[in-house]
Amino acid sequence: MKAYTFIDLFCGCGGFSLGMERAGFTNLAAIDLNKEAIATFRRNFPHVRQALEKDLTIFKPDHLAGLLNGEPVDVIVGGPPCQGFSKARRVDGSNNGQRMVDDDRRYLYREFLRYVEFFKPKVFVMENVLGIRSASGGEYLTRVQKEARALDYRVHSQIEDCVELGLPQMRRRQLFIGTRLDLPHYFRPLLKPAPRACDHPPLWEAIGDLPAVKAGEGDEQCEYDMEPRKGHVERFGRRYLYSVLEIKRTAKLTAHRARPHSERDLRDFLLLKEGENCAEAIRRGVEFEFPYDKSTFKDRYTRQHRMKPCSTIVAHLSKDGLMFIHPTQNRSLTPREAARIQSFPDWFEFPIARTHQFRVIGNAVPPLVSEAVGNPALN
Repeated sequence: MKAYTFIDLFCGCGGFSLGMERAGFTNLAAIDLNKEAIATFRRNFPHVRQALEKDLTIFKPDHLAGLLNGEPVDVIVGGPPCQGFSKARRVDGSNNGQRMVDDDRRYLYREFLRYVEFFKPKVFVMENVLGIRSASGGEYLTRVQKEARALDYRVHSQIEDCVELGLPQMRRRQLFIGTRLDLPHYFRPLLKPAPRACDHPPLWEAIGDLPAVKAGEGDEQCEYDMEPRKGHVERFGRRYLYSVLEIKRTAKLTAHRARPHSERDLRDFLLLKEGENCAEAIRRGVEFEFPYDKSTFKDRYTRQHRMKPCSTIVAHLSKDGLMFIHPTQNRSLTPREAARIQSFPDWFEFPIARTHQFRVIGNAVPPLVSEAVGNPALN
């Protein structure tokens, strides 16, 4: 049977694409404007001939159709930039309440739908943050569905709790799933974990075998430390390491470099118990040195817990990492640790500067989630 095909719009570094390929789809094209994201995509998907650094407000569907030589597109997936809906943004373009201001990124879903209208895929899947539900009183949530239905699609919106799909982090995302009206039973919207997924893995199952590094240290490429891995496998089993991270496919560990921190921050980190943020520590009498407003930055410092899901991996990791302090080491997470928590396999490379590594990892659709999206379409 011929494999179903897909294109990935606003593809980022390729998280959505990886999951879809793992589910059995053939990737015809991927498009993103960010040069670091496309550089990463090209490194990891050399078989995708059309990995394009293009602005989708300018690069139109007929341009892509010319490159695909008439190849039919069965599915379109993508995650239009979510910053325009993020609940975390409170200033300089807030997405909430009276401070909400115009942000052109809130309309990029229309570029996605422009491709849907042109290619008429059997299915489309659009991913975004939950903030799209509340932005402007739900106006954008309604717009996406209304405008997609006008293209003759049955549209279903659903919230996915990624922990339930095997991700070791607290991540909830909005999906819009559209099926063409002539294919009413093509897609069952209830997602189930991919066959390779683990049942509610804690953070430590994803990163506990990695070599210890100090703040500001580590190498872009180094050897695995096999001794910790033995104990790790005895405790957690092989599934996350071998099925999700596919550690047997690579001989070298990459991107396991810790960012530096000030001596002040490092002293503050030491005051946190595992699983504790600075607000909780202050309530038990801890006095931090950090100069931020302690009533506003309640989770300014957060030490993650080994046996719980990690906080949501976000692009803000590129800024400072203070909300992602390692459970047992006095530093923030490395890019490889963040990538593992996002379910990227260890063979997936990030051939860009560390700051950009954090950004593209945080912006990505986790491959385990997109594999769960792809599986019901083929079964």
